[in-house]
Amino acid sequence: MSREKIDFETLVDWAEGRLPEEEARVVEERLAEADEATRADAEWLRAFSRASKGVVLEGPPAGQRAELAKIFEAYAGGRRQPGFLKRFTATLNFRGGLQPVAGVRSAGGAEGQLVYTTEAADVALNFRRRPGNGKLDLDGQVFPNDDEEPEAFGVQILRGTDEVATTTTDELGEFAFEKVPPGEYQILVSSEQVEILISPVELNA
Repeated sequence: MSREKIDFETLVDWAEGRLPEEEARVVEERLAEADEATRADAEWLRAFSRASKGVVLEGPPAGQRAELAKIFEAYAGGRRQPGFLKRFTATLNFRGGLQPVAGVRSAGGAEGQLVYTTEAADVALNFRRRPGNGKLDLDGQVFPNDDEEPEAFGVQILRGTDEVATTTTDELGEFAFEKVPPGEYQILVSSEQVEILISPVELNA
């Protein structure tokens, strides 16, 4: 007999502790009888929620949470195994208006551009200093190296293992972050099929 599926938003609310006690108990009872894939999703969400509790982020703009949820649902629906995800480390191919600092690339000065390449996609990054407060705006674009319809990518700014900010690309592969504090970061660009790591960039206002 087929079991009733627990919808993704309910799983998220349960993992993040937002459900009333009675509803949470019902979800836990349903999970005990759920299929292996649903239980795996629930365990992943709860682990992610615990890991992210120490990270303080501004809420994403309206619609981005829904877009990220849609990407995860598509991934979960496909039930891809971890081995299918191709990982790439990007290579710096172009530097404009930037100076090297301590073995990494620095975006000091008013603005600069970096272009990275991998077998899967090229990534262009643009940095601009915000007048007055010393922070930076970062925008960019992902250019997949195939002729297929561009897919949505998640873009994360990381400091060490901590996530500083996250967003998703639009239909043209473009993304943007505002008011990024100066510092050394890694940038992770990912989709259902690929994960692209951009090596540390020192952003100096």
